[in-house]
Amino acid sequence: MEAKEVVQKGYDLFGAGDMEAFFNDVVHDHITWTFPGDKDKHPLAGVHEGKENFIANMMKIPEYWNNFMVKPVSMISEGNKVFVIVKGTAEGMDTMFGHYFEVEDERMKVMMTFDDTLTAYNAMTK
Repeated sequence: MEAKEVVQKGYDLFGAGDMEAFFNDVVHDHITWTFPGDKDKHPLAGVHEGKENFIANMMKIPEYWNNFMVKPVSMISEGNKVFVIVKGTAEGMDTMFGHYFEVEDERMKVMMTFDDTLTAYNAMTK
């Protein structure tokens, strides 16, 4: 499977709410997820290494945003690298994000999130 197909499959599974298949089918055991920002101001900020940390932090999303959804608008792929422009929505949030991935062994091994943190923060359930 090409890198772009792996990433698209990830968005499809995440969007369908099939988190078990998402974590098992497309997330590498040694994933590193970098979410820039101040850990004191955004609950997902930091560098999260390993599948367990990735899962623990992804599972925070429903705690902070009601009806959170991400939908790829476009993807650019070169070799094992994929950049995705993403429409991000939740109650009180309608914005664009950028997500960067590196795929290894048909799994997402690197993810860097470039989100509109101000809009996301303002939409958080407090």
